[in-house]
Amino acid sequence: MPPSDGHAPWGRSDTRNDLSGTVHGPSLQAATIRGDVYLGAAQRQRPPVPRQLPPRPRYFTNREAGLEALDLALARARSEDSSALVSISGLPGVGKTSLALSWLHRRSDDFADGQLYAGLEGHRAGEPTSPAHVLPRFLQALGVAPEHVPVDLAGQMAHFRTVTAGRRIAVLCDNALSAAQIRPLMPASAGSVCVVTSRWHLRPLVLDGAEFVRLDPLDTDSAMELLGNMAGHDRVAADAAAARELVLSCGRFPLAVCVSAALLVARPGWSVATAVTGPAVGSHLTEADEEVSMKTRLDEVYTALPDDAARLYRRMGLHPGSEFDVGVAEAAAAVRPEIPAPAASLATLVHANLLGMDRPGRYHFHDLIHEHARHRGEADDDLDLRAVTERRIIDHYLATADSADHVVYPQRRRPAPEYRFPPEESRTFADFATALGWFETELGNLMAVLRLASARGHDAAAWQIVDAMWGVFIYARYHRDWIASHRIGAEAARACGHRLGEARLRTGLGVALRDTGRYEDALVAFGQALELRREIGDRRGEALVMHNVGLVHLQQEELDRAGELFRTALAIREDVGDTRGTAREHSAIGEVESLLGHHDDAIRHLTQAMDLIEGTADLNSEIPARRRLGQAYLRAGDRPAARAHLETALSELRGAGAVFDEGTLREILGEIAEQEGNPLSARGHYARAEQVYRKLGALPHAERAAGHRRRLDPDAGPQADPGADPGAGPDAPRIPRRRRTDAGRRASARCRPAYAAGRPCAERPVPCR
Repeated sequence: MPPSDGHAPWGRSDTRNDLSGTVHGPSLQAATIRGDVYLGAAQRQRPPVPRQLPPRPRYFTNREAGLEALDLALARARSEDSSALVSISGLPGVGKTSLALSWLHRRSDDFADGQLYAGLEGHRAGEPTSPAHVLPRFLQALGVAPEHVPVDLAGQMAHFRTVTAGRRIAVLCDNALSAAQIRPLMPASAGSVCVVTSRWHLRPLVLDGAEFVRLDPLDTDSAMELLGNMAGHDRVAADAAAARELVLSCGRFPLAVCVSAALLVARPGWSVATAVTGPAVGSHLTEADEEVSMKTRLDEVYTALPDDAARLYRRMGLHPGSEFDVGVAEAAAAVRPEIPAPAASLATLVHANLLGMDRPGRYHFHDLIHEHARHRGEADDDLDLRAVTERRIIDHYLATADSADHVVYPQRRRPAPEYRFPPEESRTFADFATALGWFETELGNLMAVLRLASARGHDAAAWQIVDAMWGVFIYARYHRDWIASHRIGAEAARACGHRLGEARLRTGLGVALRDTGRYEDALVAFGQALELRREIGDRRGEALVMHNVGLVHLQQEELDRAGELFRTALAIREDVGDTRGTAREHSAIGEVESLLGHHDDAIRHLTQAMDLIEGTADLNSEIPARRRLGQAYLRAGDRPAARAHLETALSELRGAGAVFDEGTLREILGEIAEQEGNPLSARGHYARAEQVYRKLGALPHAERAAGHRRRLDPDAGPQADPGADPGAGPDAPRIPRRRRTDAGRRASARCRPAYAAGRPCAERPVPCR
């Protein structure tokens, strides 16, 4: 189940998505289910092996020495039963990344367990990418559930070593700035490799056993071959002297040669001699000289562009990230209505090698070309036009994030975005996976756009972008960006005087800090949010903050204080008529009372929560409340009642797909089966719990469940078929959903008068099967 969303209600609606208590794992909520539910074994698939490398370079020419050096480094490491580390250094545009990609694609069969890629942005101004930002993505790509990714860098490093142990993994760290960026990302398993590209010679990596490859410009013949591969060998051979002069004027740098070749392709009537410009033949280029030469080549290609493509090139130079999709280009092109749709211009820029295309609709700049595009915009466009372009890009991301968030978290109440340039048509998303996938792909761009909006004083857009990112943070748990974005957004909301927006983001910040165990910082954020909620008279939001503060105390086992806060929140919920929020507080209070040993009070509160939830089809509230109710009965010594509620919750989960909660329920049911003298059933529950946890990468949980299983039968392997009920036959029973769940509810209803009178209940809910 996702944690509580940490935001105040916005308006009135019959649909909400409140959660109670301490919640773990993913969840899925369903509307009313009509007809019967079949309890069969679901098809469980392992996460796909990560293949994150960008495509193999198309025009890769004569780097045999570099390829051989990489081969030797891997062979040497494997002969020593260790992992390989290779650092490729050289000037920008010399082909470092192309060499790394070509070799890794050639040797892909040697790394069948995964190929990971991290762009470390060491060439850009500002803070380079931290390993703490990369490792969570690596771990999730390797199958670790977001909620089980450690928060601190040391924990992430240890978990990465654990997950990659025994696997042959390739890691490409592109554009690194320092050795400190690399060390946490190195797989330790024998046969693995970490390839690093950098403009700098990262000498400290020698302490880690690194092999070093310095990449120089191509020799003249290889540069001529590259020119011919792109512009046509017949054309180059027909004017060999001019071609030689051309590649020398490019400094024999592959990127500059490719740009010059693109110029020739774009001008089929030109001879090679016509394209020859630049520094004197045979000059020895320093890095500064190379950049001047590159600018000359890029200026030539830019000047040859059609007007529409040149305009789009300048517009996209303002995009804060190096990669983007066609929707952003459309937003940037819309600055002037006379500019046509950008598809043709994008194709022209790709053809001219000014843009790369990773896949249809997804484009990227080389860093030098991106910088050139920005400079051309500064030279050729006025300040107002550039400002409008930036704001259109910002509004595009705000609109798309809002659209995706409505799919990822449809129950959340949110303010309508305020645009300076309202989009004519926002992108739509077919389903949860597509919307969440967009967020994960664009997270780096969203953070860059957020910082751009904040720097330009677009404070309303800045805080609303953060608010629209809530779904990705709740489900994917990118805590570093979650905390950073909410701090920026809260300050932006404060700057523009939007107190509700600030309250929402400070509440969300508190949730992230609580989620990472930073309880004191969380209480500070919640305190600021509570003050704002009270100032604006947002009583529902006030109750929500109190509930979240209660969870801080509950997680620290401060049960009395947690109970006080939940009861205060309950009084507010009841006063404002928040029925589902009321259920949420009863559920939380019930958990506290159960942990305190006040079993009758616990069951009374949890029964009230279930009554309020009934008929809402709100599994996000029903399943944790029913689990808590089952645990309360178990603590009270009523195993049949506990089993009835837990089995009902398990059956509900089969329809919802909330996998982590299945592991939790299986462990509790295994405990009950042991107490009832049924070790076969208990072992099956524990085995299934272990399988669930391992699939999610929740290794401590998996080891705990495995320990329970081995304790019952040290020589046995897992006894349960994935997804099957322990002890059930091959054909799972067909159970009408409402009849099954109503049995437990009717039994709980019979107990209600006793609980209301403060007496124990003699009735027990009947088993659901």
